[in-house]
Amino acid sequence: MLSVVFNFDNPDDTYEFTYCYPYTYSRLQSYLERLDARGMPYFTRERLCQSVQKRRLDLLTITDPANLNPQPGGLPMEMVFITARVHPGETPASYMCQGLIDFLISSDPDAVMLRRKIIFKVVPMLNPDGVYNGNYRCSTTGYDLNRCYQYPKEWAHPEIMALKTMLAGYTQDPHYNLHFYMDLHSHSTNKNVFLYGNYHNDEARMDAQWVFPRLMAMHAEDFSIEHTDFNSHKAKAGTGRRTLSLVLEPKAQIYTLEVSFFCFVTENGAGVIVPYDEAGYVKIGTNLGKAFSDYYL
Repeated sequence: MLSVVFNFDNPDDTYEFTYCYPYTYSRLQSYLERLDARGMPYFTRERLCQSVQKRRLDLLTITDPANLNPQPGGLPMEMVFITARVHPGETPASYMCQGLIDFLISSDPDAVMLRRKIIFKVVPMLNPDGVYNGNYRCSTTGYDLNRCYQYPKEWAHPEIMALKTMLAGYTQDPHYNLHFYMDLHSHSTNKNVFLYGNYHNDEARMDAQWVFPRLMAMHAEDFSIEHTDFNSHKAKAGTGRRTLSLVLEPKAQIYTLEVSFFCFVTENGAGVIVPYDEAGYVKIGTNLGKAFSDYYL
């Protein structure tokens, strides 16, 4: 058994211990307010709904403004939907999400081309009440929101109900092709960053699901193909990844992106252990954006 002893100089002082680097609700709001103030024509922020405790559920849209006014009879616009922090304690997910947002709004040529061709929708904090109250996995009403996608209720899971309703609406709209959904998480046992997906009997669909993980591996030395897994475990039936495979179009690519709370192990060389820090998590979001560039451009 591991035992840790702390000695404090002043017993009246307050000390806080965190499982990982904090990323609070107020920090997200400050970050989004700064982006709002820049007046970028390709960035919009709106409130998707209110949480049980009346906090904002932010929805970001990042794309060329022309993409938001589709012409009748034209080809449907490709849409990518990203969500994060359904589990409040998984703070690395917020750093990854911020890294992706920063890349998508940047002047990087690939980001500029992505904005011209793709509509990115981002919900950066799906469980604002849980984050604000310091919960690890649940909402303020005691629910694991990532097990409530099958039958969300307005009084208990307004965030999931609003998200699921919006996604279903885009699926029915001929102007859009909601082709890609990804939910950002953190993992307490595995190392590195990796993807979970759904298992399908269709061999061609399974082959297509491997494309994006291999692109991530090209851009990120901390991405693990070994830990990437496609499954249909019954315990995951109520998750966004599993439920939305029945809501979105049959060929939609649906993933959960996981990253270790602690470290990654380099696979090219001697297997060096590298602890994650805030910048390392943000970099994953940047690499995610680069993988999207290869995938769509």
